[in-house]
Amino acid sequence: MTMRQAYINNLNEILDNVRELIVALEGALDDTRKALFEGKISLAQKVRDGDDRFDDMIREIIRKDLTIQVLQSPVASDWRSLVAAFRVLSELERIADHCSDIALYTVRILERNPYVVPPAGFEGMFADMQSMLRESFRCYLQGDDEAAAHIGDKDDIVDADFERLLPVMTDLIQRDPVKVASYVDYILILKYMERTADHGVNIGNWVLYQKRNVLKGDGGITMD
Repeated sequence: MTMRQAYINNLNEILDNVRELIVALEGALDDTRKALFEGKISLAQKVRDGDDRFDDMIREIIRKDLTIQVLQSPVASDWRSLVAAFRVLSELERIADHCSDIALYTVRILERNPYVVPPAGFEGMFADMQSMLRESFRCYLQGDDEAAAHIGDKDDIVDADFERLLPVMTDLIQRDPVKVASYVDYILILKYMERTADHGVNIGNWVLYQKRNVLKGDGGITMD
């Protein structure tokens, strides 16, 4: 086996590992949604306490990524694939962290008063965020830079959800101060949903870097 073929095989192995990680993360997102909107405290506790599993998976993939960089001699396009994989792993780690954060506050709300349910509009925002993440995951796994360039448009929808729901929460706090602790936790969940969507945008940007050698920003920066 040539060094080049060994490199390709190792890179494919990393991609397979990232694919497995994404499948597990999509499961965590589904569990987070069910826990929050169906009031399943045991499921919320499972997500809250399951973050270490993702950390272990990510550390193992990073080890392989760094091993390739040290022991082989990637060409420029190979370096972009490795760098993109490294940075996408960072984004996936943060998404897993935010699932755990949302689950933490879900547990607090359910333990305090399970009858204080998510306000109208929360489930729609979560669906918008989750749909956007699925698209960003697909773009990375399939190398779809055309669709990746438009992930930010989907993030605008999530941002609009956030801006619409924030004053709703403020009004609920003013009208029903007895439930203020739970409403504050819902505001934190709202913010974590918005932040999670931002990581989907970042994944799309790393796809653009990998495929087009461009770091997307104000007008885009070509890395020549």
